[in-house]
Amino acid sequence: MAKGLDGIRVIEVGGAAAMPLAGMLMAGWGAEVIHVEPPGRGDMMRTLLKEGAGGWMKPHEVNYLWEHMDRNKKGVAIHIGTPEGQAVLYKLIAGADVFLNNLRPYEMEKFNLTYEALAKVNPKIIFANLTGYGLKGPEKNAGGYDSVAFWARSGVMDLLHEADSSPNISRPGYGDSISSLCLLSGIMAALLIRERTGVGQEVEVSLFNTATYALGFDISHCLITGEDAFRPQRKALGNPIRNVYPTKDNRWVMLGMTNAQHYWPSFCRAIERADLENDPRFATLEARARNSAELVTIIEGIFRTKTYAEWIEILLLNKLIWSPVKTPLEVTRDEQALANEFFVEWDHPQYGRIKVLNNPIKLSKTPAEIRMRAPALGEHTDQIMKEAGYSEAEIAELKKAGTIG
Repeated sequence: MAKGLDGIRVIEVGGAAAMPLAGMLMAGWGAEVIHVEPPGRGDMMRTLLKEGAGGWMKPHEVNYLWEHMDRNKKGVAIHIGTPEGQAVLYKLIAGADVFLNNLRPYEMEKFNLTYEALAKVNPKIIFANLTGYGLKGPEKNAGGYDSVAFWARSGVMDLLHEADSSPNISRPGYGDSISSLCLLSGIMAALLIRERTGVGQEVEVSLFNTATYALGFDISHCLITGEDAFRPQRKALGNPIRNVYPTKDNRWVMLGMTNAQHYWPSFCRAIERADLENDPRFATLEARARNSAELVTIIEGIFRTKTYAEWIEILLLNKLIWSPVKTPLEVTRDEQALANEFFVEWDHPQYGRIKVLNNPIKLSKTPAEIRMRAPALGEHTDQIMKEAGYSEAEIAELKKAGTIG
């Protein structure tokens, strides 16, 4: 069977993470994704790991960030700030299905890459745009990576820390990854609609908007009540068996029994405290909420009597909702993750056999595959230019002028 997106051509302009990740997912299903980069310097993700990712990662000889973002893509270098470069890009867009970009409105105008302009070149184009804050409003042209537009601006960062501690700085690419899935879903919906109607359209996603959607329970509370989101302290959480507890060896276990009354008797037996089940202080949801601080203290004391490994063994024997709090390294060895193909091994032509993250969306008949490594800067420029109808002499002239690379 042919790959699911064979025949779909995507022209990708921009960098960072959220937008290119959507292109990477499409490329895994067979779309031809052509990443356009500036000649000479290329995408910042080429060098971010080498620079230590702003202190969040250690440099490594395997540029795993670049492989994560750009595998399966073709790379061309075009100077889109010149009329000649824009003419080249227009020629590519004329034969494309999707224009994937993270240009802000002023950049669209500057580079003559607005939806209106491109729709004249290709009326069926899907113009898929991702920004920090959206295409309207006073901050439509503001820069915004996930740390600021997704985490800080949306309220996520404010809620993910105890009131008396500083906010946690976001993990790199976390909001980008979530936003890439929103962008992907919009593109796929637009392609399906175009298949039915013959009409192309714009797809707009922003990090800020995606974050408010991800925080939907809390934002919905604010919209309806006019009050700020409620942030309980761990020691006084209203449902003590939906809480996190430390073990004897200073690891953590997360209890996730939202349907608390159903699980309360089994939980009491699992921790060998059957006496708590009918204790008037804790026997009902209401009673546990009233006396939550006391019960959290009791449960914490119990969990501190055994190690992380011992609690995992005990909890595995009981039909409860819980999880060990694992490190990212432990997750890469997790039996459940391996069984469900979260990761995939492949032979990289430069690095040898490596493991990378698999596409998180599993299709039974057209699974995602890794066909080629992330491209070198301008690796496919000549090939793509020839396919677009340029002669070798024209390509040489454009290279000499610095229009392509």
